[in-house]
Amino acid sequence: MNTTPVITLGHGDLPVALLNSAQMLIGKREELYSLCLHEGDGLENFITKTAALISSLNEAKSILVFIDLQGGTPWNAIVGVNDPRVTLVTGVNLPMLIEVLLLRDQKSSIQDLVACALTAGKISVISKEFPLKGGV
Repeated sequence: MNTTPVITLGHGDLPVALLNSAQMLIGKREELYSLCLHEGDGLENFITKTAALISSLNEAKSILVFIDLQGGTPWNAIVGVNDPRVTLVTGVNLPMLIEVLLLRDQKSSIQDLVACALTAGKISVISKEFPLKGGV
């Protein structure tokens, strides 16, 4: 089974930080890519960079792209590239990324992988009030 490439796109250094943090927790993984949008990068420039990264994955049948924020420049760049191999998940967080990296070689379809990502993302966002009473 071919490993589905995973790309993180986002503002600042977040894409690299997410991948580095995930690999710190679960170990080194292959087929991971990130692209950071920095101040001064325009949309057209970021579309060009995104297209080049997607094109470099010419052997991939499907590509999973995580983006930090819906509607921002990274979102618009991947929409602008419009590659049919891409499946996009926005609102990336570390638990969802870890879940995908642990399960991506076990899932038969990218849709199954996305479902795992969405579930992990949802259940990882909680609220606690302090002081805690009776445990965590």
